[in-house]
Amino acid sequence: MQTILKYLGVAGIPMAMAITAPVAGQGFLVPNGVTFAGFDGLGYGVNVIHDPTNNYATGFNLDPNGKTPPSGPFVNTFKFDPIVDVGVRVFLVSPNDPIGLPAILTGGYPELTAGNNYVFAAGSSFYVGLYTGDQLFAPPNGLYANPLFGWAELKNSQGAIQLLGGALEFGGGGILAGSATIIPAPEPAAWLICLSGAFALLVFRRGADFRMATPVVAELALDRPSARTHRQPR
Repeated sequence: MQTILKYLGVAGIPMAMAITAPVAGQGFLVPNGVTFAGFDGLGYGVNVIHDPTNNYATGFNLDPNGKTPPSGPFVNTFKFDPIVDVGVRVFLVSPNDPIGLPAILTGGYPELTAGNNYVFAAGSSFYVGLYTGDQLFAPPNGLYANPLFGWAELKNSQGAIQLLGGALEFGGGGILAGSATIIPAPEPAAWLICLSGAFALLVFRRGADFRMATPVVAELALDRPSARTHRQPR
């Protein structure tokens, strides 16, 4: 019985820690993280905060660039023109799509690239995912340190781009497009606690199976120290 209690103690402590440990990495919404810059004579701009502390922004333009058939009387083709500084990566997404690093790393969404043309039908709205970072320069590999994830809902209103809504989060694991729902970022320490709890349970279950298979040996073992009892979970 003492051996069982020892196993339960080893397994129970990490499990309790995993259950009661505070969940970190929740992130927060950046006030005015995505705003409309208006028409600058060349295109329609969208500002995206990349440094929430100092309220520094980067952004991109969608420049009217003619009509792509079939087309009505209004412009439906726009050139993607990002600001050349820290920059922001922009993706075509749908409502409720998770905007975060996993989807970006796997190429889950089509990415808008500088100088290319994109067709947005007049009168239609569309969503873009946003990915930038709190740093001084654009990363050569396209991966930002201290990332910010967001989205914008845009509309081609008779050839003019309008911003209908948007949101930007910092410190979390991403955001769902079209919402204020932040995707939590799991902390490495929390994962280690969970893994140690799982390992301790595995040790306990193996010990229980051994005692059931050899009850006489297990009973005699209660009278002397057991190496398995004192093994620390890894």
